[in-house]
Amino acid sequence: MSPMAGDGTRLPLVPLTDIVHFPRTELKLHVLDPSYHQLVHDLAELDEEARWIGVVLMKPGPRLDREGRPEIFPAGTAARVMDLETAPDGHADILVYGELRFELDHEIAGPYRQGVVRPLEEPWLNERDAGIVAVRQTIVRLLRALSEEVGDKLQLDVDDLASGDCAFEEMINRIATRMDVPAVRKLQLLTEPLPERGLSVLSILRSRKQVFDLLRPFRHRGTDPGRN
Repeated sequence: MSPMAGDGTRLPLVPLTDIVHFPRTELKLHVLDPSYHQLVHDLAELDEEARWIGVVLMKPGPRLDREGRPEIFPAGTAARVMDLETAPDGHADILVYGELRFELDHEIAGPYRQGVVRPLEEPWLNERDAGIVAVRQTIVRLLRALSEEVGDKLQLDVDDLASGDCAFEEMINRIATRMDVPAVRKLQLLTEPLPERGLSVLSILRSRKQVFDLLRPFRHRGTDPGRN
């Protein structure tokens, strides 16, 4: 196992059933499956800068590969292990931070799932570009409007996302992580380059806002005690 250094990078793979991990976001993993004990042990033995894993999404349904393992989608996020705590029973809590996207070239044999991956760099964006600023401002307005509708269920700190300290990529990926859409849709967002991903997130938020606008008269009618 080694840090991401270019094409042909080897990473241990951690398939998840309903979670898509995005770069510039944190993810907490509670490891219970005994099949991961060796991976946890190996990670604990490595220097901190060498602790990397590849987070991937399992394909839905009981679909197995030729080795009898659940099939996975060939896209994921390379993540650095920020914290690792183990228990005597072999269970572990792992905090990872997504660094970059990758495409899976092929899996390789080992004591746990591993693959050779190709890192996918995001295109450089000028944060002050008029188009980026417009998308960012529109997203913030939509988030504030949705926050008024759903409150804490939004699970996003809109003020923090709107601050100048939050880069565009981090903003888009944090929103994508919290979106109430199927995991496969989130994976589609992950595979899109950042500019397209930003527009997709904007489109989803706009659709959500339109739904709330359409339902608002009926919701108010349902809470009016003077109506039957």
